[in-house]
Amino acid sequence: MASMTVIGLDELIPDFAALAELPDSVIDDMLLAKADVIEKAQQNAARTMLGGAYYTGTTAGSIKRGKSKKTADGRVIEIKPEGSRSDNVRKGYKKSTRRNAEVAFINEFGKKGQPARPFIDKANNAAGDEATAKAEKIYHAFVDSKNL
Repeated sequence: MASMTVIGLDELIPDFAALAELPDSVIDDMLLAKADVIEKAQQNAARTMLGGAYYTGTTAGSIKRGKSKKTADGRVIEIKPEGSRSDNVRKGYKKSTRRNAEVAFINEFGKKGQPARPFIDKANNAAGDEATAKAEKIYHAFVDSKNL
């Protein structure tokens, strides 16, 4: 009857356990690397897709990444338009204040009489592979540090 002998399995099990317990610092570094790529892509897409007669650059300039937060589903970094703007509608009309997120939403999905200009979706799709590659590089550095 044949037999099989395994050598080194006892040393490998703790390495797998270390990989399963990915430290928050590594997760945060991966998220930051991805967020940097996506943030820039969304800002650039806003500049190119939202241009026109009324373009001021406010929406593109308002897109910022937040800090890493722990949620019920894991860790997350939000990238979103922040702040508000004062809109002078037309002479004789009351000045209004709108949130940059609202303006971005209307541009992304459109409204009656204004077609959608999905700059966020296009930016996320275009930059997804680059963002994943940056995070993967950080993960592989962690794995290499464990000699796996």
